[in-house]
Amino acid sequence: MGNIINNISKGALNTYKYAAESAGKIAREIKLKAQMANNKSQIKELYEDIGKNVYEKYLLKENIDIDSDFACDCSMIDVLAGEIEEMRMEILSLKELKQCPNCNYEIELDYHYCPNCGCEQDLTEEDMKNDGPATIETTDNIDKTLKRKDNSNNETKKEAHEQNIKEEKHSNNLNKENNTEQD
Repeated sequence: MGNIINNISKGALNTYKYAAESAGKIAREIKLKAQMANNKSQIKELYEDIGKNVYEKYLLKENIDIDSDFACDCSMIDVLAGEIEEMRMEILSLKELKQCPNCNYEIELDYHYCPNCGCEQDLTEEDMKNDGPATIETTDNIDKTLKRKDNSNNETKKEAHEQNIKEEKHSNNLNKENNTEQD
């Protein structure tokens, strides 16, 4: 009886820890989104100030010197935009996601290809350690090893394609022979 109560207690404690961790992540995400909204609001105000100053100089027929007139505002926009990007990346991390460098689609950390555009993803060191050659068993009992192709090497691609064609022809011939023997 004591063992059952102990197991229930452990289960309840694990559930509590998971719920607390999840609530903490959600709270952090909400806080980051609020900060992002604040930064976006500040950027909007800076844009409006820049536009207002440009229009005033236009009305007064004054020359506009970007460096002296707007350098401070533009630098502040850069800082705020950089903070927004950092917060956005932290939110992705909290959600255990990453962003495709090609189409900016949010994807799972362990995806090797983007499900939106098909772009091959950069692998982390952890992914590379866990990612040895894959073996596929086909119906004709021939094992094939898939190798990662280098996108910059067209000759390697061509050779791999030719090898695949040879293997398919060999496999088809074996299937034909098996079908002929069965008849």
